Amino acid sequence: MDNRIKFALYLKGWLFQGGDKAQLKKNSENVLIDEYASQMKGFIFCPECSANLFRSPEDKEFSSNGRAAYFAHSRGNKTDCGLRTKRAEGKKYLTEEEAKRAILNEELVIVEGFIKDKPIAPNKTSAEYDASQVEEIDGPTANVPIGRHKGEAFKLPSKFKTIRGICNNFDENITRYFYMPSGQHAIQLQDLLKNIEIVTDEDETPRIYYGKIIRSANAGKTPQNIRMTKLKYKNPGYADFYLKLTDEKQQEKGIDDNSTGRVVLMYGKITTSGAGLCIENIGWGEFALLPKKYERLLY
Repeated sequence: MDNRIKFALYLKGWLFQGGDKAQLKKNSENVLIDEYASQMKGFIFCPECSANLFRSPEDKEFSSNGRAAYFAHSRGNKTDCGLRTKRAEGKKYLTEEEAKRAILNEELVIVEGFIKDKPIAPNKTSAEYDASQVEEIDGPTANVPIGRHKGEAFKLPSKFKTIRGICNNFDENITRYFYMPSGQHAIQLQDLLKNIEIVTDEDETPRIYYGKIIRSANAGKTPQNIRMTKLKYKNPGYADFYLKLTDEKQQEKGIDDNSTGRVVLMYGKITTSGAGLCIENIGWGEFALLPKKYERLLY
């Protein structure tokens, strides 16, 4: 069984009943399953709904039936939470005001698209302007069908995002709800992410994929040549899986000859390349390395 709760929020003395959720988010410590200690009992909380959690089993790595230890919600507090049970049709909102409030509280993100081209500041030289700091740009008002009543849509502010922006503060983003381009539902990021190791064929629908780098090398002699970044993949139908993009574009995102073992996130389509599969021709804001400290949330 997949454990939907990747980590718990620990804050000694905080109480779910009457507690300030903003204070919990600000002051708590993220605790992974194997970082839990007995003194935390009673003070670990859900990163989505803030209700009390418990570790099962509390002091062992596996239960008597062989299941790995996991976090679960305490039965005393009933909450509408996507980490209790995966929502079949995503997160729904009763009113437009409720959806806008979720956006303001950084619980919901409406994605118009991902930034294709590297941003250029009009009044600064390239040496003065650090485009890597750009994580999102305001998009148009979007008509988003996430109302609780069938077919109901709300007019909501959207963003043009970057995968790098999603990777930064990944522990917070993984439980947020994202409405993706051409999507039908607001889905938690952890349910949008797709491990390339389970990919079985081409896919024309752009998705957010992640994979572990086996090796990376420039296939030519100049920065404009393609860098072939091989990802961990084993499938009887295909020989391999590559991220293919120019050396200079990958180097800008930190992908080089020494990137073995790192995790990369990519937004794009999967196509065939020779005897294998690949993701290629993606934009400036459509891929990024995941910071090492967050890799355990995926592997």
